Amino acid sequence: MNNETIVVRMNRRWAWWTLGMAILGVVFSVWLMYTGLRPGRPDPSAGWLLSATSLAGVIAFVYAGWVAVRTIRSPHRLELSPSHLAFFTPAYDLRVPWERVAGIALADVDRRLGCALVFDDIAAVARGAAFHSASAPKGAVRSAARMQERMEACFRDRGYHLGIPHRILERGPEALAKLLAQARTGELWQEAAE
Repeated sequence: MNNETIVVRMNRRWAWWTLGMAILGVVFSVWLMYTGLRPGRPDPSAGWLLSATSLAGVIAFVYAGWVAVRTIRSPHRLELSPSHLAFFTPAYDLRVPWERVAGIALADVDRRLGCALVFDDIAAVARGAAFHSASAPKGAVRSAARMQERMEACFRDRGYHLGIPHRILERGPEALAKLLAQARTGELWQEAAE
């Protein structure tokens, strides 16, 4: 990565809040479990019920904490350079030269406004991806042929090849689309040089 590279990281703010709430939830659920199992309760059946529901709370909060930690550790990021953009995910690293980017727009991505990219040669874009089959989640794209197939289906169904969902990165869809458009034309680095 050189000095001209601009990195847009994954939006981890909500994950830190979720992790904090999960820790508080675990502590509170454990306390409720302890009070439910405390000896000398006048109604032991109510204590067992409280402990059982508290155990379910502990499991739910531990799961939420695990998801938050996975999000915090996720490699999602977007790197922009004068020659290309690179999108890093747990399943693949996609490097696309700016000449291959035919369009940048705002579109419906996962039922919310997101940033969408259209490429001029999907096969060349898919061949430029590096796949991480060992760390990829189940159902993720694991080959160039599958990526090309998904991009073609996405274009047919939604009108774009690659969609970046709302809130996945630190910048919102409008700001991200503007940043990508400026990077594509080289205006971003001209402004930095001035």
